[in-house]
Amino acid sequence: MRTRAVVLAIGITAVGLRALTAAQEERRWSPNGKRYAVSEAGQETGNGQERQRLVIYTDAGVLTTVAHVWLVEPDGARRAGIRGCEAWGWVDESRIFCEGSINPSTGVYLVFDAETGAELHELFGGHFVWSPDRSHLASLGNVPHFSAVEEKTDSLEIEGKRVYPAENDRRHHWFRSDLVWSANSRRVAVVDYRTEDRTLWLVVASAGRVILLRKLPWMLPRGDWPPERTVVLRWEGQRVIIGYGRRRQMVGVPASINGQ
Repeated sequence: MRTRAVVLAIGITAVGLRALTAAQEERRWSPNGKRYAVSEAGQETGNGQERQRLVIYTDAGVLTTVAHVWLVEPDGARRAGIRGCEAWGWVDESRIFCEGSINPSTGVYLVFDAETGAELHELFGGHFVWSPDRSHLASLGNVPHFSAVEEKTDSLEIEGKRVYPAENDRRHHWFRSDLVWSANSRRVAVVDYRTEDRTLWLVVASAGRVILLRKLPWMLPRGDWPPERTVVLRWEGQRVIIGYGRRRQMVGVPASINGQ
């Protein structure tokens, strides 16, 4: 009996250690190591209903604030029907994010103040990419999920504001590369495919405007929606290197245009 009791005790201890380890693994530490956050199921708070909540603690385990991912706010205001934080974590020492979706093609990106829990941004679209210094957030604009393929078109947004193409542009743009920031966080590049004439264009933009628009000497098959990101970009100082298969193109970008 003694042997069985010892084995049982060891088993219980092992289960407890696994639970403790799992809880520690669920903690997401801030870059400076002074706070950590955990994700918890949403709760009802008065007339409000959360989908999820991100709870922030000091390094000593003292709860400091809660970031609420609302479905219905306490005042009854209804929010986007986010399906949960499919990804979440720290932007930097002072901000935390939740990335989810409403449907398979409509993403939602929420940014919160880690000190107060206040929501700072709610963006819709997809492929959200922070600049290296975390000062700017680029993304693809929202494409309505139930729209016909012939109507679908990509757009580039920075901080949720459309930068390219212009609102009155009626051409169809299918981006064929990821969004890639320059090392100094001042410009973001993407390769645009115009479906009408099958031409490729390098687009370089800052937070407020298009800096450079250059036609590339290649043509790609149209393919299906969503477009394949088969073109690869990388920055090399003030130049963008574009690659597609074995093809390479190097494009210089002006060092400064009106201070941007």
